[in-house]
Amino acid sequence: MTKFYFLSAIALSSVFVSAQVLESDNYNALIVGNVGTDVSGATPGQGGIYTYSGANTDYKIATIDVAHGNSLQITSGAGVAAADNRYAFKVGLADAWNVRTAGNDIIKGTLELYTGTSTGNNRMASVIYGAAAGIVGISYNSQTKVVNGFANLTNNTTLATGFFSITGISALVLPANTWVSVGYTYDSVNGVITYTVNGTTSTLNINGYTVTKNLVPVEHDIASFPLAGNTASTTAAVDNVTISATNSAALGTAVVGQIGKVEISLYPNPTSDYLNFSAKVKSVQIFDAAGRNVSAGKAVNNQVDVRNLAKGVYMVKFETENGTQTQKFIKK
Repeated sequence: MTKFYFLSAIALSSVFVSAQVLESDNYNALIVGNVGTDVSGATPGQGGIYTYSGANTDYKIATIDVAHGNSLQITSGAGVAAADNRYAFKVGLADAWNVRTAGNDIIKGTLELYTGTSTGNNRMASVIYGAAAGIVGISYNSQTKVVNGFANLTNNTTLATGFFSITGISALVLPANTWVSVGYTYDSVNGVITYTVNGTTSTLNINGYTVTKNLVPVEHDIASFPLAGNTASTTAAVDNVTISATNSAALGTAVVGQIGKVEISLYPNPTSDYLNFSAKVKSVQIFDAAGRNVSAGKAVNNQVDVRNLAKGVYMVKFETENGTQTQKFIKK
């Protein structure tokens, strides 16, 4: 049976605060075709959507079927390089969160995700980021054909925090060209994360970890992340995306998820001088929006100097003991 939880201060009151929409889009007011004309993350395209990495033709407003009308369609790269990642995002989430009604301390994301070509080894994702790391999100893995989660967790023994990919939240197998309704919530006060896949909600429970509390949402990205061994591009889509602030969330069956790859945190992000890594990094390469390598070398004390870079959005590819990762950061 599904239950609901409320922040303790709210639970004692008979008056509940309504959910507030912080960001939303069904894309129906936009024109079919390329989202914009700039993939450097500097200039917004249709609907105030910024795009970063790849080509303009990788981000389209497309009519996949009559029932959904227009959707946002993204095509990833065919490899594992920094230039194969794709990001579409808006600005203003941080400001909207900061002026939310008191008590609305749960951020909630809901969307419909289209698995698309389901080729290669890619993740089509919706992710909420804070200033220093990812907070929560959900993704479809084109290789395993299942939905996975993202979560910022604190190790109960070391108290170290990290942004992790989470497997085991749903056993539903989704083939190519399939729509699935997904969602997630993050309670910043009580430290609770939930995931919803086609109406079934689960509450995250990771042995040895707790959900990191008091993280502040800064940006929401619709993104495509190629994974290790990827050799094919994937075209997937999203529709009816809503990010809201609320005081309640449905709790489902507790699911003991499994931690997948650790997503190393970058901070501060944006940065004007140095970019720090939350774990040991062996080497670093920085790429601009065109995929050009603009800096390479070793991280000194898990830190890299970016003072000489021009203002803009960049990708940093870094090597750890567990392989390589690529993430986006902003030089201000």
